Amino acid sequence: MKELALQLKNNSLVPFSIEDQDILKEFKNNQVLKAKLTGVRKERSYLQLKLYWAVCKMVADNNETPGWQTKEQIDFQCRVNLHFVDPNLIIAKPDGSIAMHYRSIAFKNLGHIEACGYFDRAFEVMAKKLKISVDELLENAQREA
Repeated sequence: MKELALQLKNNSLVPFSIEDQDILKEFKNNQVLKAKLTGVRKERSYLQLKLYWAVCKMVADNNETPGWQTKEQIDFQCRVNLHFVDPNLIIAKPDGSIAMHYRSIAFKNLGHIEACGYFDRAFEVMAKKLKISVDELLENAQREA
C-alpha cells in the first residue's frame, strides 16, 4: 500500500508534490486503484511536514550519537523526549513494566494545531541536540532541502 498526498483540482485528484508524482508513477497507466480518502478539518501543512523530515535528516547527518543516526531514529527520539504518547495505549504488562505507544504525526492522526505544537517542540529538541538555535536549525535544513 502506498500513501501520497493528493489535491482536488477541477474535479480531478492530482499529486500534491514531485514526491507524490513519483509514487503515482509506480502504477500502470489506466490501472484501477483503490483509495481511501480523508480530508482535514483544518488543513495541515504538507510543506511543514516535509520540513520536519528534512530537519530530522539533517540532524541525523550531523551527529554520531547511537540511536540518533537516521531520520526515523531522530523522529522517534523526539517523540520519546516529548513524551508524545497515546494515552489510550499505555499498557501495564504482567511483569510490572509499562509499554507505551507513541503517537503518529500522520495527517489522519494529528490535527493542524496539535501538529504545529508538536513540530515547534520537536525542533527545540533537535536544535538542542546540535547545540544551535531553532532558527539556525530551520535555516540550515531549508538550505539543504
